[in-house]
Amino acid sequence: MFDIGFSELVLIFVVGLVVLGPQRLPVAIRTVMGWVRTIRGLAANVQNELAQELKLQELQESIKKAEALNLSSLSPELSKTVEDLKQSAQQMQADLASAKGEITKLTDEQVAEIQAKIEQEEQQIAVSESQKNLENQPLVEDEAVIENAELSPAGIAEQAELDESQFAAYYPPDDDLATPNSSVSQQQDKQNVS
Repeated sequence: MFDIGFSELVLIFVVGLVVLGPQRLPVAIRTVMGWVRTIRGLAANVQNELAQELKLQELQESIKKAEALNLSSLSPELSKTVEDLKQSAQQMQADLASAKGEITKLTDEQVAEIQAKIEQEEQQIAVSESQKNLENQPLVEDEAVIENAELSPAGIAEQAELDESQFAAYYPPDDDLATPNSSVSQQQDKQNVS
């Protein structure tokens, strides 16, 4: 079909490996091979149809020539042969019409199957890529370190103050450590409540 040698195939394989990567290359090869099989099948079907059409046309031409020679002047054996030729031409025409319908149906089914496989493989690739992206996302702490690395010393100090103010909302101040009399006042409050 194509005049491709071993060296060209190796070159195509290497380029495909570099462009698509080792995970997508087998999927791409399977897809391309499916297309090639489908195209070859379609080409073989078209060749068969053309060959049958040519045979049918030759039979019709020979029948027309026989009719032009005046069938009545032909011998009974020859007229019988002409009738057989007409019947075989009609039979071939009916077979050709039914084969054409079957081939069209089969090719439509094959194309639909290939498209479904391609969509399924694309979905699998998308899922695997999204999983890889999730695995490769840096942690929030790593992002803060990266942001702090880009800030100036004054910016780092400012960021630290902001972080402390955010944590102050979550953790109440330790009054026990700040003033020694506060623990005494808390004990008195407890006694008053009881």
